Amino acid sequence: MNHNTKVLTTILTTLGTLLAGPLPAADEALLDVLLKNGVITKAQREALSDGKKSPAKPTDAISAKPAPADDQGLLDVLLENGLISQAQFAALQVKTAQQKRTEHEARASLKDGIKLKSQDGAFQAQIGAYAQLDSAFYSDNPSDFSDATQLRRTRLAVYGTVYQDWDYKVEADFAGTTTGGSFNDVTITDAYLRYTGFKPFSFTAGNFKVPFSLEAVSSAKYITFMERGLPFAFLNLRALGGMVAANSDNWTASAGAFGDTVTSENDDDEGKSVAARITYAPFFQSDRVLHFGASGAWREPPQNAPADATKPCAPDNSCAETVRFRSKPESNPINDSITGGRLVDTANIPGDVQYFSLFGAELAGVYGPLSFQGEYIRTDVDRSVGDSLVFDGYYGYVSWFLTGESRNYKTDKGIFDILVPQKPFSLTSGGLGAWELGARYSEIDLNDDGVSGGRERDITAGLNWYPNPYIRFMANYIHVLEIDGGPHDEEDLDIFQVRAQVAY
Repeated sequence: MNHNTKVLTTILTTLGTLLAGPLPAADEALLDVLLKNGVITKAQREALSDGKKSPAKPTDAISAKPAPADDQGLLDVLLENGLISQAQFAALQVKTAQQKRTEHEARASLKDGIKLKSQDGAFQAQIGAYAQLDSAFYSDNPSDFSDATQLRRTRLAVYGTVYQDWDYKVEADFAGTTTGGSFNDVTITDAYLRYTGFKPFSFTAGNFKVPFSLEAVSSAKYITFMERGLPFAFLNLRALGGMVAANSDNWTASAGAFGDTVTSENDDDEGKSVAARITYAPFFQSDRVLHFGASGAWREPPQNAPADATKPCAPDNSCAETVRFRSKPESNPINDSITGGRLVDTANIPGDVQYFSLFGAELAGVYGPLSFQGEYIRTDVDRSVGDSLVFDGYYGYVSWFLTGESRNYKTDKGIFDILVPQKPFSLTSGGLGAWELGARYSEIDLNDDGVSGGRERDITAGLNWYPNPYIRFMANYIHVLEIDGGPHDEEDLDIFQVRAQVAY
């Protein structure tokens, strides 16, 4: 075997290996060998190397053609230098094309939903779904609230990434009980596009969660109790708008401008708002976290259509802006003919509301299986007629994992996320899943300056069982300690409710 034959054999063997799984270091080593053995010139060596680093960079070293960007370029050089035949060139070219197709093929996974991902990770698509089935039982004193069962949420989502830096999500709720629709209405919950290519910033546009409050921006799949606390009566969880966000190892910041919710149907000007949230975790480990957060928002409510649609807004044809705050007793199936189960309700606040502002403070911590969380939310309402109004509310709770798990904190989002049991439930291996106890106090005050929406205080005890990360069973007992004023003044109510949830 002569020298050129040996060199050619080495080239073809190495090239075949690279085509099966190209490695940048091996590419460079091969080029060095070819240069040393006189197979390629120094100019060709530099052109091939530069081509791999800068695919679009031109060079005059090889027939004034652009520098090769991959192994195809090496094949061109070998053919040009007479080291491989046209037949060998064609055969290797086919193999190169096959390798390129393989690189762009998607890998499938069934973990955390149905997931497809390209080999280079630049493209991803995932289908997720979750459903919550609730049953609730109510005491009858003095109101007669009917026991009820409902699909609290039934959602299907498609989300992923295109060209590495563009994230998207489209999610619909088929239960219709989340955003005020009738049961079994289909409602869009999330529909947004997010650009993440300018680290540490991201830019989001569409319909998504407003940056306000720890529990509000956390997914309902992962909160400790079946329903969020009473103060969330002040919030619109989602709205159409745009947001810029940034984060580092232990802090997050986000701010956005928003219109109305995707389900609103205003006859006149829609509402407008701005909101922002910051979080800071001075220390965090897998089982140790201390979290601080603050939120602020300003909102102009939507303008009502004039009483007489043929005339413009005027003192005798009012288009006054108004707002209404109301809350159920941390149980969604409850209903009645007076307020739809809202035990506290301001009704439409009179006086032509110009705007209202919100402030929120949040504190949370994890110490092994023990965790605590609390938030305070205050609302100031400015009116053209009448004094300004102040309403507020707060909640606080503690939880304990009997099986030793810790709540899962996401520092890049400033929220708590999916809980993974240490030993998933299994009759064969003896795993019990994760068991959690929780206790919460919650209060809201909607009474001020002639507006008697009511003041409510609740306590809740909860038990959660997580057989695995995707299934959860919940039981909550709620006792209404006091209702002062409002449509259900002095209501005495006890609630027992259960939930079965699958989130995949």
